[in-house]
Amino acid sequence: MNKQQRILLVAVVAVVMLAAAGWAAAQQIRSPAQVAAETAPPVASPITVPVVRRTISANVIVRGTVRYGSPQAAVLGTSAVKQGASDIVTEPPRRGASLDIGDVAMGVDGRPVFVLPGPIPMHRDLRRGLSGPDVRQLERALVRQGLNPGAVDGRFDSATATAVSSLYLRAGWDPFGPTDQQLDQLKTAEAAAAAARDAHLQAVNNTVQARRPTTPGDLQQARIDVATARDALDTALLGLPTARAKLRTAQALAAAAASGEGVTQATNAKEQATADADVAVKRAALDTAVDEARIAAVKLAEVAPEAPASERETAAAAARQAQAAIGRAQAELNAAVAGANAVRASGSAATGKARDDAAQAGRDVGVARAEVRRARAAIVTARRQIRLGQQKVRVLKRPPATATLEAISRSAAGEARRTRAEVERLARRSGVQVPANEVLFFGRLPVRVDRVRARRGNQATGVVMSVTGTGLAVDSSLSVSDARLVRRGDRVRIEDQDLGIKVPGVVSEVATSPGTNRVDPSRFYLRVTPLGGGQALVGSSVRLTIAVRSTAGRVLAVPPSALSVGGDGDARVQVLRGGRQTIVPVVAGLAAEGLVEVRATGSGRLRAGDLVVVGERNGAGGTAGGGRSP
Repeated sequence: MNKQQRILLVAVVAVVMLAAAGWAAAQQIRSPAQVAAETAPPVASPITVPVVRRTISANVIVRGTVRYGSPQAAVLGTSAVKQGASDIVTEPPRRGASLDIGDVAMGVDGRPVFVLPGPIPMHRDLRRGLSGPDVRQLERALVRQGLNPGAVDGRFDSATATAVSSLYLRAGWDPFGPTDQQLDQLKTAEAAAAAARDAHLQAVNNTVQARRPTTPGDLQQARIDVATARDALDTALLGLPTARAKLRTAQALAAAAASGEGVTQATNAKEQATADADVAVKRAALDTAVDEARIAAVKLAEVAPEAPASERETAAAAARQAQAAIGRAQAELNAAVAGANAVRASGSAATGKARDDAAQAGRDVGVARAEVRRARAAIVTARRQIRLGQQKVRVLKRPPATATLEAISRSAAGEARRTRAEVERLARRSGVQVPANEVLFFGRLPVRVDRVRARRGNQATGVVMSVTGTGLAVDSSLSVSDARLVRRGDRVRIEDQDLGIKVPGVVSEVATSPGTNRVDPSRFYLRVTPLGGGQALVGSSVRLTIAVRSTAGRVLAVPPSALSVGGDGDARVQVLRGGRQTIVPVVAGLAAEGLVEVRATGSGRLRAGDLVVVGERNGAGGTAGGGRSP
C-alpha cells in the first residue's frame, strides 16, 4: 500500500468514528414529552370471573364412626308347657349371621328358635283357643311366610295350628305337641266327663222308671246300687293314700336323681383328674427314660478305644437297658392315655344316664300327680253315686213323683255339660302349640347377630344375643353452636378418603341434651343414616358434611369480591360485555363455599357465563381487589 492509500484509509476510519459518536450522543438526549410518556403509570386492565349457576350450601363438618344400626337385645320368653325342661343351649347363635323371616336363630333343648317379624315380644305360650294381639302378630308372620292361618283375626284356631305345623315341618322340625302332663289331665277330665254322662243317663232312666209302678225288685236293685257305690267309695278312699304315697316316692326319687346327677358329675371329674395325673406321671417317666438313654449313649461314645473290654461292655449294656426303659415307659404312657380316655368315655355315659334318670323321675312325678287327681275324682264320683242311689231308694219308697228325679236329671245334665266343656278346653290346650321360648319377634327384619351371650351348654336365660339392623348408622357429636343449626332430616355427604367412598346420608337423630350416648359432656350426640355404602364402611372414621342451609335449587353465584355497594346502598356487579363494563343491580342471597347467591333486579340482565369484574391488574403485574364504591 502506498502513502496516498494509507491517508485515504485513515480519513474513512475517522469519518466512521465521528458518525458513531454522534449517534451515541443523540441517544442520550430526550424531549420533555418523551420523558413524561415514559414515566406515566401503565393502563389498568380488569380481572374478571364468570358467573356460575349451581346449588350453594352452608355446611357443618364433623367426623363420625360407622356401625350397623338399630341395636337391640334378644330375650327368650319363659315357656309354661315345657315343664321339666332344662332350657340348655344346644346350638348357639352365630355371630355375624343375617337372620330373616323364618330362619332358625339358635337351638334350646334340641328345639328350634324361629325368627319372625313383629313388635310384640313372645311373652306366653300360644295354643288353640287363645286370642289377642300376639296371636294376630303370629298369623301375619305366617301369611308373610306363604302359609295360610285362616282369617287374621287374632284367634288361634285349627287353621292357625295347621299353619304353625307347616312352619316347623318346612324347616325340618316336628311341631310342639301335647306334654305328658297335658295328656294326663285330658284323660282325667275325659274319665270325669264319662262318669257325669253315665250319671245323667242314670238320672234320666230313674225318672222314666219312677213313672212306672214300683216293684219289690226295683227297690232291692236301688239298695244294691247304693251298696255298690259305697264299695266304690271305699275303694277310692283306699286308693287316694296309695296314690299320695306313690307321689311322695316319685318326688323323693326325683330329688335323689337330681342329686345323683351332681354326684356322678363330681365323681367323673375326680376320676378324670386322677387319670390325667397318671398320664402326666407316665409322660414324665418317658421323658426321664429318654434322657437316661441319651446319657448312656454319650457315655458309650466316650469310652476310649484302648479301654478294657469289660468297661466297653458295661457301657453298652447300660445303653441297651436305657433303650429298653424307653420302650417300657412308652408302653406305660400309652396304657395311661387309654385309661384316661376310657374314664372320659365312661364318665360321659354315666353323666348321660344320670341326666336321663333325672328326667324319667320328673315324668314319674307327673304320672303320680295324675293318679292322685284320678283318685280324688273317683271319690267325688262314688259319693255322687251314693247320693243318687239313696235318693232313688227314698223315691221308690214313696208314691211315684218325678219332680225330684227331674231336678236330679237336670243337675246331672248340667254336670255332664260342665265336664264335657272341661274336656274340650283341655283338648284345645293339648294340640299344636308355640312355646314362648321357640320364637323371637323383631320389629324389622332382616337383623344381624352382633354379639352372642348364649353359649353351648349354658342355660338360655336373660339376653341370649344382641342384634343390629343390616343397614348402617354413623355416630358423631356436635358442638353447642353446630347443634343449633343441624336438624333431623338434613342432607349429609359421607366420605372415607382412605377407601375412596362417598355416599349420601340423612341426619336421623340430634340429642336435645349434651353428654348422651357416651359423648363428651359438652357435646350433643348425632346419628346419621347412610343411604348407601356397604360393610366396607363398618368401623371406619368418616367425614360428615351436613348441609344446614341451601338454596332452592341451582342459582346464579359470584365471588364476594364481585359485589360493590352504590351510593343508594344497593348491591351491584360490574359485567364486562364487548369490552365495555356495565353496572347490573343485584340482590345478594346465601353466602357459602366462597360464593354469593345473586339475582338481577330492575332492568338489569345477568346470565351464567357473564364475566364480572372482581379487581384490576396494572401494567407492572400488581392487582387491586374488589369491594369498590364508585
